Amino acid sequence: MKGLKNKFWQWGLLLASSCCLLNVGFAQAVPEVLVPPSSFKGFNGLNFDAAGQLYVTSIIEQTVYRVNVITGEYETFINRPEGQADDFFFKPDGQIFYTATIEGEVRSFNPRTGNFKTIVSGIPGVNPIIQNEQSGRVFVAQALNPALKGLYEIDLNGLTPPRLILNQPGLNAFDFGPDKLLYSPLQFTGEIAKINVDTGVIQKVASGLKTPVAVKFNSKGELFAVDIARGEILKINTTTGQSELIVKLQPGLDNIAFGLNDLLYVTNNVDTGITEVNTQTRVVRKVIQSGGLTAPGGIAVHNDNLYVADATSYRILDRRTGRIQKTFGGYAAGIPFPTAVSVNDAHAIISSWFANAVHRLDRNTGDVLNTYTGFAAPYDAVELSDGSILVADCALNQITQILDKSGSNRRIVAGGLSCPTGLALIDDSTVLVTEYLGNKLSRINLKTGERQVIASNLSSPEGVAYHPHRIAVVADTGTQSLKAIHVDTGRSVILKKNLPIGFEGFPSGPKPFIFTGVAIAKDTVYITGDVDNSIRTFKLPN
Repeated sequence: MKGLKNKFWQWGLLLASSCCLLNVGFAQAVPEVLVPPSSFKGFNGLNFDAAGQLYVTSIIEQTVYRVNVITGEYETFINRPEGQADDFFFKPDGQIFYTATIEGEVRSFNPRTGNFKTIVSGIPGVNPIIQNEQSGRVFVAQALNPALKGLYEIDLNGLTPPRLILNQPGLNAFDFGPDKLLYSPLQFTGEIAKINVDTGVIQKVASGLKTPVAVKFNSKGELFAVDIARGEILKINTTTGQSELIVKLQPGLDNIAFGLNDLLYVTNNVDTGITEVNTQTRVVRKVIQSGGLTAPGGIAVHNDNLYVADATSYRILDRRTGRIQKTFGGYAAGIPFPTAVSVNDAHAIISSWFANAVHRLDRNTGDVLNTYTGFAAPYDAVELSDGSILVADCALNQITQILDKSGSNRRIVAGGLSCPTGLALIDDSTVLVTEYLGNKLSRINLKTGERQVIASNLSSPEGVAYHPHRIAVVADTGTQSLKAIHVDTGRSVILKKNLPIGFEGFPSGPKPFIFTGVAIAKDTVYITGDVDNSIRTFKLPN
């Protein structure tokens, strides 16, 4: 027995039956950093203040940064959660007005007094914002979802309610032209349009783009656009509608702003960077290049690859080196803001609580085969051998099964859960589920819906993976630890403590926020670090 104790520590004990569990000393698994940490979680809006200082936002990080465009040095201007900003502008006195897209609010911050104020609320997906320099009038629009389509005029004093100008899907970062009309991308149709904000009359200016998400005029009155899907900066002739390619960068471009000498600055929300573009010479210079991952969430493994839901994209990595092999820009690829991913021989199943959608993809090509909506906050989703899909819906507190490819035939497998978050199949009739708010790991019989609580002493558990030796490996984000739990006895051990997991979300949103994913391949456990954007591996003892 003494020799057995020396050979097998607590992981080995969990593999034994409950009656053979031994009381031995504990030694934590030693992690390896497969994908190193990165500094940022995607960049979104950017603009200059009256002094010519550049600022950039990160919705996921909920932070506004001040950036030195010469050196790339940066500092926090507004910290989270108040800094949940997308588009913004400054008044001459230094006040910043910005859209809190996820919260559906327009806010202001006065750096002199330190005071924050909510100007407008109740506009879901509010994204672009601009002030007409001549009139002082302010306009915002909804974006990201075809169902969110309002263009509004708002009162910065908050004394009058927003005035709806028109409903037009696809409006995004816009700008006023020399003709006093509002120019905007129409991202769902690949067009640029101009709008009379008094009458609501809209006219098409250009077409043939893939997914335009921002337009801006330079000091000469020339219009430029950014295409997020193709990574292109384009010059648009507002008279003929013709477009001229200026530079081609990495896909995932988000917004643009002109600085001194009409130098153009563009953000990338997939690879988290800021690039300076001289639109005359077409010389490109990196101001900030983060590299690595953006905000890794769900993770899956198949053969030699890792599949990662990276918040603003879906990525395929080499599971031995951690190198990124392929990147599919989430929004531009039809899979906006992926939360979690599971894979099998044919498909990848991607869920997004932000888009309230689940997607079935061709695993090899990344092509979207099916999209299913009508959820409230889908976190994890897995496909069974019969092609049906199980979805853990945190907001509805249930597991839903999509029974047909069209998605019209569904059934509730289990209800009354407490924010089901992570799923792991034991077999085609049994699934493990973590309950984030219930602090539980449960087993669900897919035929009867019967629920058996395996462990009830967890703390905000998220991702779960199943090992064939009857072990569930769980990301326990509340304690920032990785736990191994025997699914028959409920006995558990801590594999690793002090992990960079459990990134805090925004106050009114789903509490899990960025999903912490766990995957197992043979004796190796993979876990995403949503705090520092890393992936770590752990070798399980033999």
